[in-house]
Amino acid sequence: MKTQKLYIPFAALGLMFAVSACDDNVMEWKQPDSTVKPTELPMELAEKIAQYKNIKDYMTEYHPAVPITVGMGLDNYLDIDEYSQLVDANFQGVTFGNAMKHQSIVASNGSFNWSKVDEFVARNSGLPIHGHNLLWHTQQQQSYLKSLIAPEMQVSGSAEGGIINVVTNSDFESGEMTGWDGWSHYAKSVVSPGHDSNYCLKAEMDAETSANWDCQLWWSVNLVPGTTYAYRFWIKSPDNVVAQFVGQNASYGGLYKTEFTAGADWTLCEGEFEYTGEPADVCRVGIQFGGTPVSVLYVDDFEFGEKGEAGLPNMCPNGDFSAGTDKWNLANPGDGISVAEIADAPSGNKNVMKMVASASSTNAWDLQMQSANIAVEPGKNAQVSFFVKSDAPGRGRISYANLENNYPWTNWTGTGDYTEYFQTGSSWTQVSYTIESSAFTSDTWMMSFDFGYDPGVTYYVDNVVVNYVDAPAAQARGSRAVTISYKLKSAEEKKAALLGAMESWIKEAMTHMGSNCTTWDVINEPIGDDSKWRGIDGGWMDGDSEPVENEETGLSINWANESGNGHFYWGYYIGKEYAAKAFEFARKYSPNNADLYVNDYNLETSDRKRAALIEFVKYIDANGGHVDGIGTQMHVHKSITKEQVDKMFKELAATGKKVRITELDVALGTEAKTLADYELQGEVYYMILTSYFENVPEAQQGGITIWSLTDAPEEHEYWLKGDEPNLFDASYGRKIAYKRVCDAIAGRDLGAEFTSPDFSQR
Repeated sequence: MKTQKLYIPFAALGLMFAVSACDDNVMEWKQPDSTVKPTELPMELAEKIAQYKNIKDYMTEYHPAVPITVGMGLDNYLDIDEYSQLVDANFQGVTFGNAMKHQSIVASNGSFNWSKVDEFVARNSGLPIHGHNLLWHTQQQQSYLKSLIAPEMQVSGSAEGGIINVVTNSDFESGEMTGWDGWSHYAKSVVSPGHDSNYCLKAEMDAETSANWDCQLWWSVNLVPGTTYAYRFWIKSPDNVVAQFVGQNASYGGLYKTEFTAGADWTLCEGEFEYTGEPADVCRVGIQFGGTPVSVLYVDDFEFGEKGEAGLPNMCPNGDFSAGTDKWNLANPGDGISVAEIADAPSGNKNVMKMVASASSTNAWDLQMQSANIAVEPGKNAQVSFFVKSDAPGRGRISYANLENNYPWTNWTGTGDYTEYFQTGSSWTQVSYTIESSAFTSDTWMMSFDFGYDPGVTYYVDNVVVNYVDAPAAQARGSRAVTISYKLKSAEEKKAALLGAMESWIKEAMTHMGSNCTTWDVINEPIGDDSKWRGIDGGWMDGDSEPVENEETGLSINWANESGNGHFYWGYYIGKEYAAKAFEFARKYSPNNADLYVNDYNLETSDRKRAALIEFVKYIDANGGHVDGIGTQMHVHKSITKEQVDKMFKELAATGKKVRITELDVALGTEAKTLADYELQGEVYYMILTSYFENVPEAQQGGITIWSLTDAPEEHEYWLKGDEPNLFDASYGRKIAYKRVCDAIAGRDLGAEFTSPDFSQR
């Protein structure tokens, strides 16, 4: 069969091709190539396809009440003239792939940004928009939603004044006893786990211990007469061991001692004392715990130092802002950087740095203050610690000068997740992390506090501390010793906060878009692959799990939030009511009484999921909402059967709801594509549309959306990559699938009616 490589661009609609008769009659005596591109079609078929009208012309003629639309990337439409012209010529409306989703419009502080969508509306193309979508379990602004339900962090200092800690092996996280001394009747070792950490010290008393001083654990310090010192440590014992904190010089002068009893659970021991002994180069602080033969005591997080302001030995000049903005460079002040007074400042001196992002702030560096240069201590790790909060949900990062990576992704708050930035909210958050000694490229370095991500947010920063420690790094020290706990919100408070955010978002979307949106996907993909309600009965995405929350560690939401994910299951905190409320709000705020849909996938292949979705719709209708229609995505493979498709359309139609094909494409699923593959793809499109028109009553036909315009790689970077599922090829040429969609709309083979001098003679 003779083939012609034929490109049918958008401007050549209805074009007849003139082909040399002499060339046509030349026989090519060679084995034909069984693989083809979609534009390498038999000449007769190619000429017929060229004579077809635009898709929307057939829909207007044969199904005037049913719109045919396209799902597309908004950027492609705005940036590529050929793309937008092809859309305008063939379709009666559009669905944006991502541009109207919650995460695309809502910022992490809860504000809205419609600029891209508004640019489309301003073109006044006359194409109605199908709103996709209001609520989903992914691409939600998780940072903002989490901030509404997260517990309030409570920060309090120990010993009523904080500890300038001088014990560099406080937590034994090196796995060693380095720096600690002890003697008498016990054996000591470092074991796992510790108090809220990996390691702690274990002391095992022998049978000879009879007095408290028979077992001693010491850390050497310098004690200054007249100075008040504070201490804090944790102990536990299955044997109810009595332990005494002791501070003294080498000759037992200035002795201070107090007693604690260790129980089966970790017990906090803390207090303070004034050293009244003589000056001495070597003094000791520690605990005595003899007197309970053949017993065990565990010790962890032993902190000791001067009671008072944090900082020593802080290598960051004016880290507590007690000297105002001195030593800080206000490099990019946004709407203002200044020192303010806050009563609950973690440093204890009330001074904090106030940083205000401007209304146009979008880049991290749009709001920036920089520390003075900090000297490097060769061979030692730097530990950075500070506190931050904001008047609205916000984001920040630390960038550097003179590090091998000046813009690192970091495990900012010890959660285990390495991210570009940390989140901020209305409660103080402590950011604490380590910079490895090998990262420094000079003998000095500098920190930049970058808070320009989100416009209009006001940030407060306090108690910036830099310490150097021997590798492997211990926990950040030298900062004010604090106890961090979390005040949890009740289930009712979380539900109310999320319902408020839901109503605000839906009201904003409905009123902003107005009559530009004639239909909406109110809830997208509510049923999991296990046929359960997502986030309520199950239905987790891969990798997601139940959130964990307690007063010690706060809220770990355990739902993916990398770029593009933003998983959030509204129903987990609101319950099934979320579905009815979403439709109630959408109906309330729709200015043009738009049709409201539930949309889901695999309805043509899963009887269980289809049944579950129908029950989902019934629940909404019975509980204060009203669903106008059911959307079936129909991302199908060429192997889909007519029996499956007919059954789905019949069951959906039986609900009495409108039925809309919302995201139709037909994947080939093969790399070496043949002409037969493209022909089969066309037949699947024909079968689906024919079944739709036959099995869904005309009054219930809500519309048809073809998902993506062309097979161009840029349209399939994240969806069906390497496949060619669409009606137009990568060069905007019509495929066999284009012809068969038009045939299905007309209800017959339109090409059989076309004639051409070229192929009529064969």
